[in-house]
Amino acid sequence: MLVTLPYEIFVGLRYLRAKRRNRTISLNTFVSVAGITLGVAALIGTVGIMTGFKEDIQAKILGTTAHIIVQERMKEHMTDYDRLTDKIQTIPDVIAATPFVFRQVLLTAQSGVQGIILRGIDPKREANVTELAKNITTGQLLDLLTPVKVMQAPADDPQGDLRAVEKPGIILGKELALRLGVFVGDTVNVVSPVGPISAMGMVPKIRTFAVVALFHSGMFEYDSSFAYIELGEAQKFFNLGTSVTGIEVKVTDVFRAGEIAHTIGGGGGGGGGGGGGGGGGGG
Repeated sequence: MLVTLPYEIFVGLRYLRAKRRNRTISLNTFVSVAGITLGVAALIGTVGIMTGFKEDIQAKILGTTAHIIVQERMKEHMTDYDRLTDKIQTIPDVIAATPFVFRQVLLTAQSGVQGIILRGIDPKREANVTELAKNITTGQLLDLLTPVKVMQAPADDPQGDLRAVEKPGIILGKELALRLGVFVGDTVNVVSPVGPISAMGMVPKIRTFAVVALFHSGMFEYDSSFAYIELGEAQKFFNLGTSVTGIEVKVTDVFRAGEIAHTIGGGGGGGGGGGGGGGGGGG
């Protein structure tokens, strides 16, 4: 019975088999097979490394930011955020939600000045939405809830005797702390360009915070430009009253963030649509 081999197998065997008079594999055949083997191995290795790098970067980004951000349409602030947060958490596939405040400010210390992104957060809820608590290398996330006593001269007498005063806490990225030359226990000044209006115009608002923790996310952009304070302190500092910037949401599947955000924006959460760091978008 005559068996017909597929064309590809026939050609492969033709060049792999030795000639009748020479039962050993030729040098050309060996070099060809070795070259193809090394090429495929290099390709597989490169693809594996790139895939691992992509997954590592994705995990770091998603660990630092929420999957979905919910904000009021056409409004800078959100007022009824407690009710909205509770309602969003009842939506299927939503793991947790937490309010936040977001502002760009200046951070000053004796060793330098740095423009940063300051976020006001609820320390108890934040751990359920992002990986901030796990990324802290010195101190703890809940340290934001306890004022820190620092030695400071009276504001009206800078040369006077030092006395213990309570200051709210702040968490800095490790690279940011390195740039400013500060560590846990030191103080920094947060400067907001939006302050009270005087006869000379708008006066920047300044407040002193005590560094209570440092975090390291593995993303230089975050570690060098992000800082966190307690939500209530952020509301007071920026004169927001009971308002927040928005609500962060964590979902079970980040690749369905857009679909879930559409549900929230369409009335599931009772508020405005959102866009997420993980690709989500709202209606």
